[in-house]
Amino acid sequence: MTTFSFESSLPKLPLPELSSTISQSLAALQPLVSPEEFSQLSSKAHQFLSSSSAASLQQHLQRCSDENSNYLDSKGISEATGNVYGTLRGQTLPRNPFFILEDDPLKSFTPSQAFRASLLTVSALRFAVSLRQQTLGPDVAPRSGTHLTMESYKNLFGTTMVPHDETEGIGISVLRFPESRHIVVMARGQFYSLEVLSPDKDQIWFSKYELTSRFNEIIADAESLDSMEATRHAVGTFSTEMKPTWRYARRRLEETNPEQIKEIDSALFVVCLDHESPHLDPERVQFASHGTSKTNSQGIQVGTCTNRLYDKLCFVVTPNSVAACIYPAAIMDGTTVLRFLSDIYTDSVLRLARQINGSHYTLWRQTNTVPINEKIVKPVPNRIHFDMPQDLQAALHLAETRLADIISQHEYVFRSIKTFGESYIRGRMRLPADSLVQVCIQVTYYALYGRMASSVEPVTTRKFRNARTEPVTSQSETLRRLCQLFLSPTSDEEKWEMLLRAIDEHRGKLVSSTRGRGFERHLSALRAAFIQRKTLNALHPDLAPIQLDPSIPPFLFDPCVDMLYRPEILAANCGNPALHMFGITPAIPTGFGIGYIIKEDSISMVASSQWRQTGRFLDTLVSVLTEVKSLWKSVVSGANARKGSNVVDRSDQLQGYLDSIPMAMVASNHSSSLQRQSSRKKEADASILGGYDYFDVEALNLRSEMHSQTISRSNSVSDLDVGRKLVISEDL
Repeated sequence: MTTFSFESSLPKLPLPELSSTISQSLAALQPLVSPEEFSQLSSKAHQFLSSSSAASLQQHLQRCSDENSNYLDSKGISEATGNVYGTLRGQTLPRNPFFILEDDPLKSFTPSQAFRASLLTVSALRFAVSLRQQTLGPDVAPRSGTHLTMESYKNLFGTTMVPHDETEGIGISVLRFPESRHIVVMARGQFYSLEVLSPDKDQIWFSKYELTSRFNEIIADAESLDSMEATRHAVGTFSTEMKPTWRYARRRLEETNPEQIKEIDSALFVVCLDHESPHLDPERVQFASHGTSKTNSQGIQVGTCTNRLYDKLCFVVTPNSVAACIYPAAIMDGTTVLRFLSDIYTDSVLRLARQINGSHYTLWRQTNTVPINEKIVKPVPNRIHFDMPQDLQAALHLAETRLADIISQHEYVFRSIKTFGESYIRGRMRLPADSLVQVCIQVTYYALYGRMASSVEPVTTRKFRNARTEPVTSQSETLRRLCQLFLSPTSDEEKWEMLLRAIDEHRGKLVSSTRGRGFERHLSALRAAFIQRKTLNALHPDLAPIQLDPSIPPFLFDPCVDMLYRPEILAANCGNPALHMFGITPAIPTGFGIGYIIKEDSISMVASSQWRQTGRFLDTLVSVLTEVKSLWKSVVSGANARKGSNVVDRSDQLQGYLDSIPMAMVASNHSSSLQRQSSRKKEADASILGGYDYFDVEALNLRSEMHSQTISRSNSVSDLDVGRKLVISEDL
């Protein structure tokens, strides 16, 4: 059995029915718009479904499905179908999703920066070689045992995301170098190339001790450079720029430094050796997401923010051995990176076993290391020097100052909820943990802003051939009703019943999407097919052509529909015991990016936003989750306890007695447990509502409708702009 043994037997991602996609789209839009707007949208949707344009678009997509392993990979579709994280944005941070790894398993000592980096690198190389030799075990779904596509692993190593001149679509292409044998190491913004695989059967050149020595050489060389000289060659900063600027800078670098750019592009991956150490969890989030921004007395940037390259898979290791992985989500699947990191961490755990009994335990027995032998000349690191003409120097300076500005505008918050994790939610409450958290995120937003937000959660569809992430919308009318009940003086039983309905609905969406029945990718493909209709008409001359006149199909490009492509909340669950924290990028500059890991006994959450109340959002989310736990105890756990006992509930007898005591007397006793119990509900609600009273549901409906109308008007664009370019997120 090889890594890709089951690819040909995997089913194709099904092409959804038009009626299903439009119906699901309307359901996702209904809580975001006013009743009048929804009525108009429904009318436009009916017009679109009955139009010849819809039938023609679907026919061409069906042909794309017939002729490709995945209809989204067809020419004319793949280039214009965006990723849930958007495209090369330049206004939001973190630039890419990131994982912060747990500390090294060997707790007896803290490894040096160079040693931790070498451990990660050697394990990563073993993984890469196993993948290249196709001895890496195929992935399976954890519960069903269904085989998953492994095609996404081909984008992990030796690939680079490149902004190109595509005028229609997201403007991203992928460069692949399947024979790559070197890595790029960054220190103080400088690039160093180091060959790590030998030409002989992809043997790893270095042991972890030899590689530690090489990394120390790089750190020493970077420290010896003048800060001004180092800044002038920190070209990785260009990858933080807006797409047009990065495209221009890259073109100029290719003209003036073609070999240097190719050396970076073709590297297996990047190892960033930072020169500052984070200690607290909030500092770790900042270091992983973008690094630090600091200037010296000469006004020169000396922080670690210039020590990043966001177009490739990157490891980041600090002097105190905190380690993270940053990956470009536009070309890499999160579940693929997750398995990769899990295997690396497992290899570190096996190193612990090697320390105990000396046996050579490893996940990848077929990988070999070139022996340590003085007669064997092994590679040494080479610093990559750039020829920087005046225009590139000026552009690099502006890119750095702009990045420093954006860093100062963002906020990153970490929260951990103890004693409330997978074992409690699934084991005791009998609820799907991820759906519970997603529903509570919606309640949190509603509590703060009194309306629903366009929200997305990425879900994998890897049980299909060459599939990718499917963005699933969270908002619904059921969820809106829950938010209203949750924040109004309603009985616990009513709230719990509606909570269960919302959780079941969300869980159903996830299951449907993993089975290829979601609507978001299909809707994007329909829009892309219309935009690139000339290409598809040329590819399928025997089919009825997609109309070439400039008239826009109804519904498909309606400004309200664009709200689905500008989600205000992007929330994702991704993690396992190997990871300490997980963070993601907001989909729009004014949105929230919320990454969370549901562990066995806790939930860790990282949120980022620009000019928003990030800390308050997570604090309110913690309160909502705590209140849900209390609701369960009140409605379910308490009822089960009473049902299982034949003894009269003594609390009822005590309550009757206490009710006879004058409340003025009770209130005057500040140590009274009754006072605390009777006020628990109000305190919990006050925490969620920020100290205010319950919402009036009708007033909330009116406010929500007024806000929806405002949003719709602000999203309106002229017909001349619609259809020329597929808008999937902030295309900057």
